[in-house]
Amino acid sequence: MVLTFPHDYKSPLAKCVVRVDDSWYDVSAWRHSHPGGAEIMDKFHNADCTDAFYSLHSEEAIQKLKRMKGKPVSADDTPRDEISKKFEVFKERLEKEGWYKRNWFLDFTLNVFPSLILCIVGTYFAHSYPLIATLLIGLGMQQAGWIGHDYVHGRGGVSTLLGNSLGGLINGFSSRWWSHKHNTHHTFPNRKEFDSDIHNEPILHLWFPEEKADTGFRQYQHYYFLVVYSFLYASWRMQSLQFVLGSRNWMERILIATNYVWLACLPWYVAVGSILVGGLCVAVVVTANHQTEEIIESDDKYNFIVDQCRSTRGVATPDPFTEFFFGGLQYQLEHHLFPTMPRYHYKSLRPIVKQWCAETGLQFHVSGIVEIAQLNYDVMKKYSKTLPDLKKKTSKKTQ
Repeated sequence: MVLTFPHDYKSPLAKCVVRVDDSWYDVSAWRHSHPGGAEIMDKFHNADCTDAFYSLHSEEAIQKLKRMKGKPVSADDTPRDEISKKFEVFKERLEKEGWYKRNWFLDFTLNVFPSLILCIVGTYFAHSYPLIATLLIGLGMQQAGWIGHDYVHGRGGVSTLLGNSLGGLINGFSSRWWSHKHNTHHTFPNRKEFDSDIHNEPILHLWFPEEKADTGFRQYQHYYFLVVYSFLYASWRMQSLQFVLGSRNWMERILIATNYVWLACLPWYVAVGSILVGGLCVAVVVTANHQTEEIIESDDKYNFIVDQCRSTRGVATPDPFTEFFFGGLQYQLEHHLFPTMPRYHYKSLRPIVKQWCAETGLQFHVSGIVEIAQLNYDVMKKYSKTLPDLKKKTSKKTQ
């Protein structure tokens, strides 16, 4: 699947036709009911979305598409590339070997219960030991974020229930808002104008801005970027509120309202502090995986598999606490290639993916925690410097 996107997708399209395998499907009638949002489908209008479709969708969704009447590709259409074909074989092999099977005992033991216990114990100590409570609830919120993230990706009724409920109850997040935002990130990681996760201007820059869009405080961003990222959860909360108020989803409204009732019962400094701690804990993890990697221009040729490898870096977690803290996202490439797979399989899967990437000629990046922290700082410092073009103009004027 190699293509360039020929359209301006800032406005909705009247018609949307996408390619999956060797057929073209007109998805115009139901794309607005697409759980991942209409915009991501519009981006694939007149383009091949096979790899992204199979990566992110359930068997039920796949069969629903197959029941639609598709138009066979013609001899003039671009054939699917070899990397995509190899990935299909690789994914089918993993499915047959049982990597996608979920063990709910492990899910609850490793994921759900720890988050709930942290929040319950933190709430108990909120008035007597507020600092401890803030740290416990903040870490519990971070872990609940990973749970919501995993189960929104996961498939089946229990996954859907957990993804919708825990993210809303503990973090005040809308799972539907998250799906719209996050599935676009999964499909177009680090791609300019597509992936909102890399767009934090004018506060933070991952590339040199145009002179007219520059700010005076950019030169200090390598000093303050972690402080800014502490407000990540607060920002996601506000965006979730805006989304549910506009969507009229009463179930999500009730879940989010319950979360704010819980926070209101805590001392205000514990409630606010927990949100900031949770945001910082999440930011430490998510910025490690993509911020250090290549930023892909929006008009660059696109291949779903290649883009994941170009834009993703895993983290080597040396001990049980960091393994827990990173919430499975230390196995970032494994997660991006197989997002519906239970995360406790990723550790065993890593050497297999590494070998497959080597055989296919694709990048595979993993760094230790200290190294990746340094890489993050270096990126922020690099783009805090004087604009290269502006520096050249200044130099010419002085000659």
